[in-house]
Amino acid sequence: MDDIVPERNRTSEPLLSAAFEKSWRFVEKDPFLTHNARDVLRARLRAHLERSSRSGEHNPFQLANSAIWNLRNELGRRPGS
Repeated sequence: MDDIVPERNRTSEPLLSAAFEKSWRFVEKDPFLTHNARDVLRARLRAHLERSSRSGEHNPFQLANSAIWNLRNELGRRPGS
């Protein structure tokens, strides 16, 4: 079954998992994001991480920071809302 999964996906999974864990610790406590459903936050965070990874980013800290920034822009509560 692993032969069907492209090599790039298999090697990026540990990177994405590490970046997800780093960023999720921040996201789950972010007051600008708490109005969103947990499942939505997790799914959108993962999507942002995957997009950055496909674009060539391989630094887990950069992946995490970029995903948090994108998630806040997408789903974050605006000041005064």
